[in-house]
Amino acid sequence: MDNVLLEKALEMPANERVVFAELILASIDYEEEEIRQSWIAEVCNRMKTVNEGKSELLDFERLYNED
Repeated sequence: MDNVLLEKALEMPANERVVFAELILASIDYEEEEIRQSWIAEVCNRMKTVNEGKSELLDFERLYNED
């Protein structure tokens, strides 16, 4: 495994790491190519809306620790 790649990924903000992980998982999923491409497009669209301020991500730590 490439430690440099892992280190760079871990330096990314949490929301970008989630998108990156989703893209990686989509790339190894054994679904039909059309379905795989649809998921990749969806992830990219979600990332775009967050970056444009049209969507906002939830803070998992805050949600997880709420009573």
